[in-house]
Amino acid sequence: MPPATTAINAGGGGDNNNHHHHGWKLRNYRLTTSILHGAVDLDTSCNFIEKPPEEESTVDIEGGRTVTFAMMSNVTQRPKISHTKIKRAKCVNLNVEPEKSSVLGRFGHRLQRYLTKKNVPSLTVLYLVAFFIMNAVFALLWSAETDGCCDDPTMTFWDHLDFAVQTSSTIGYGGYRPKGRLNNALVVLQTVLAICLATVYAGLLFFKFITPSANFQFSEVITLSNVMGHPCLEIRVGNADGNANKLINADASLCVTSIQHYRCPHEFNLRTTEETEELELFVNSRHRLDDVWTLRHFIDDKSPLYGFRFDEFPGNTIRSLSLNVKAIQRATKNEVFGQAVYHLEDIMVGHRFEDQVTWDAGTRTAFIDYSKMSSTTLSMVWHPKSTGTVH
Repeated sequence: MPPATTAINAGGGGDNNNHHHHGWKLRNYRLTTSILHGAVDLDTSCNFIEKPPEEESTVDIEGGRTVTFAMMSNVTQRPKISHTKIKRAKCVNLNVEPEKSSVLGRFGHRLQRYLTKKNVPSLTVLYLVAFFIMNAVFALLWSAETDGCCDDPTMTFWDHLDFAVQTSSTIGYGGYRPKGRLNNALVVLQTVLAICLATVYAGLLFFKFITPSANFQFSEVITLSNVMGHPCLEIRVGNADGNANKLINADASLCVTSIQHYRCPHEFNLRTTEETEELELFVNSRHRLDDVWTLRHFIDDKSPLYGFRFDEFPGNTIRSLSLNVKAIQRATKNEVFGQAVYHLEDIMVGHRFEDQVTWDAGTRTAFIDYSKMSSTTLSMVWHPKSTGTVH
């Protein structure tokens, strides 16, 4: 494993006496040309990428630190609880200045945000409940009158409820007829409310049906292993709908968030800062996403993670790694989004993903087994040796 500044011969030669340089040879070569050209180095039974001759290598990195890397495997194990089952942290805003609108306007905005988050079955249940409550209220009002809604003292609550339902649904079988100014006014009011309720429900259904969606599925873990001789974080994301929901122009970004505590000179209290940095993906876009996409971040000298362990300071200050994926739904020409949040315990060091794609050359069909989305196997990785620095 060479220092980050080691110069590598692009032609594949180099100094054979410095064998510890060859562990990362392909990665440095690939940065300047192409992964296809670098693959020539792998096309030998004894290459320094898959089988580096050394087990350890000491590297001087930025900041005057010296880090010893070693070939390791099975450094961390699979977390006992999946990140998808862990309750996500939430933020509560306090002392926020109220919106510059009326109380009714603020209530309308909150109701709009609440309803748009609901799915179609939930909206349908809410609509039926609101429809029943509205009719029950008007039935009670008419039942409280001496002669009821239709100048018929024999009408019960259920008869008035029947009349209210016929009125709000504009059925009007003709069995009941309102009499009196007050009852006719209540009929008009109920009709207006029923139309508004039905309009809101229909609008929400239309919004739900025209809003594009995608069934993104993410791996439950992140793996860290050598990919062509270089330590690399890998995350999987797949379009589980496949050809039934074609996605094009897919883009991905990976960010790491850490929390740092520090004290300025002449100050007694600790300060806390939360910072987010982007981890550069080797390939962050695809023309289409019909299958599974393995996203990779190589931990080289340009990576914020270079030279750090996740169980020691400052690597253990990482709060989360967030993966965001967006694509365009081919049918609607609108964007769809997906996000997965991982924590340090979700990073499996010394593991790699198992193959989940089977290719049938006869039918020219790729079979993708989503049950292996997060399946891993042991693998070697260049990883910093422990220094015991834990804050």
